[in-house]
Amino acid sequence: MIGFNPKSGAQAKVQNKVGLDIGADSIKVVAASFSDKPRLTSIGLKKIPDRAKTNLSDSIKALFEESKIPLGDVIISVSGPNVLVRFITMPKMRDEDLKNAIRFEAEKFIPFNIKDCILDSQVLSKSDRENKVNIMLAAAKKDYVLARIKAVEEAGLSVTMVDVDAFALANSFLKNFPALDATKSFALLNVGASATNLSILRGPSIYFARDVAIGANDFLNKPDAMNYAKQVLSNFMDEVRLSFSYYENQGGMGIDEIYISGGANDLAGLAEAFVENFASKPIAWNPLQYLDAASSGVDVKFMENSKSSFAVASGLVLR
Repeated sequence: MIGFNPKSGAQAKVQNKVGLDIGADSIKVVAASFSDKPRLTSIGLKKIPDRAKTNLSDSIKALFEESKIPLGDVIISVSGPNVLVRFITMPKMRDEDLKNAIRFEAEKFIPFNIKDCILDSQVLSKSDRENKVNIMLAAAKKDYVLARIKAVEEAGLSVTMVDVDAFALANSFLKNFPALDATKSFALLNVGASATNLSILRGPSIYFARDVAIGANDFLNKPDAMNYAKQVLSNFMDEVRLSFSYYENQGGMGIDEIYISGGANDLAGLAEAFVENFASKPIAWNPLQYLDAASSGVDVKFMENSKSSFAVASGLVLR
């Protein structure tokens, strides 16, 4: 299932959850327990030297062994060109009728064959005055999702839920910043190796989500590195500007603050480019801040150096 909102309300007993973020160049895992407060129990990151030659299942299993996390249930996520998120508006109707109508409407907005997709939706808001319902629709190609699940299961794990990277990113941010100003808009960019997850929140609600097909690796290791990086940075800014403009046109509000995570801290010129293009310097944040790590035994230096990489995994354990 692809979903968004973390379960809310008091929890009757301790719940242990594991979030597994499978990226293009590395895999990250966060294990946490939830009772009186969220506690970090383990964390790990493993680089994948050559994805084409490395068995993903073996890498996942090795990561769990290195992180001393027992094999069991995990929550994973998907992203990239095989995943699409759309925000649509429909007339108000009974829940049962709405459920059937959403699948029909999805064919208008999803450029995949619906029969080959896994679909999920979330009602974001209802307006009695306008007689409308705002809905977030997520679709992922079934073969892609099943292949991801198979790789995880072959490592000896059991997948309990499949989320979307951009939603997990938003959930982690909301948990770390629980008192957001409902009148402001917040852009979240999680820069991965080959792509960037982009979510836009208005207060505590998500209003936009997409993946930009540019990541940290695109800025590096090119023959004419300096000029190439400048062109990549320009393309990246164009994609971000396009997303911000779309959000502003749809909602009538601009972006107030930009937050950044992932492999972006070492990209030369990125912060300056945001200031030049949007008059706003991106704010680095700690996705692990909401987790009490005092008794986890996790290496403090490793957490400090790697915390930005766990924006998705730290959101997955909230499901």
